[in-house]
Amino acid sequence: MRIGEVAALTGVTARTLRYYEELGLIAPYSREAATHGRRYSQAEIERVRQIKEMQEFLGIGLCEIRDTLESEDRLAGLRAAYHNTSSRPTQAAVLAEVVQVLERQLAQISERIERLRSLQAELEGKRSRHLMRLAELSPPEVGAREAGPSA
Repeated sequence: MRIGEVAALTGVTARTLRYYEELGLIAPYSREAATHGRRYSQAEIERVRQIKEMQEFLGIGLCEIRDTLESEDRLAGLRAAYHNTSSRPTQAAVLAEVVQVLERQLAQISERIERLRSLQAELEGKRSRHLMRLAELSPPEVGAREAGPSA
């Protein structure tokens, strides 16, 4: 597909696709020499959707997305390497690298979780302080609540 078609299909602009390409997040599978047009595969379309999802739903920045995608690409390569050999030492080496990649991903996730917990604690503290101040400023109207609506 051409860049405009991919943009329309994924809900991002052609400019965004070019920016993703600059950052190394996606790569067109071919370029037309005469028009400098880009052609994208179905895999790249899915990758754009994955990038959008990570941004929108997980709140992850593009640098973190690039790191995550690089890890996922590396894991896919390691998966293929593991299945393409019957050598136990090679398989063991591949699995050792898989574990390292997964440990890096887990560390990144733990860091994100800790940042979110910190933000949550900060917001809860602010809310508590504001609720206390609100209670100080506006004592409950006991008589009005007990009487109920007047007829």
